[in-house]
Amino acid sequence: MKCKKTLIYTVFSILLMGLVLTSSSFAQLKIGLINTEIIMQSYSGMVEVQKQINELNQRYRKELEDLNNKFAADMKRFESQSLLLSEEKKKEMQRDLDDLYRRGIAYQQEKFSAGGELERKYQELTDPIVMKINDAIDKVSSEEFFDLVFDVINMGVLFANPDKTEDITQNVLDELNKGVKKPPAQK
Repeated sequence: MKCKKTLIYTVFSILLMGLVLTSSSFAQLKIGLINTEIIMQSYSGMVEVQKQINELNQRYRKELEDLNNKFAADMKRFESQSLLLSEEKKKEMQRDLDDLYRRGIAYQQEKFSAGGELERKYQELTDPIVMKINDAIDKVSSEEFFDLVFDVINMGVLFANPDKTEDITQNVLDELNKGVKKPPAQK
């Protein structure tokens, strides 16, 4: 699905560039370029979200590791005691091991799979930031009178004449960070 979306964006941008290049008013167009990857990595709001997601990811991984360690310890205990156990006790321990194994698999899918809790939390935290970034792009584009603005990461711009384009990534970052206090420098 992602490849299809990327292909659509690429075809759209090529068609749009073809239309722009054939236009007689191309000389008057002001085209801006932004790099959303830089914005996502540099914007303080996104840095905080990434920190929260990393902490949540570490917590989930620790919980999964604890489940795996319990399973390994119980399996080792079962193997070392199996010769001494009755058939009924062996079956009970095997059921417990199977249940623990299934819990580990279910936990991993619940937390880490596509559409899992970690992905949903990331989406929940980033949606407002993406809206804010889009608003900042709109504001900078309007205030600086850009006719077109392309994202060099997602739109697949293959060529941009440097005389006719301007990178406004930093302007968008500046707009996003207006009024944001910078954290004290770490030693």
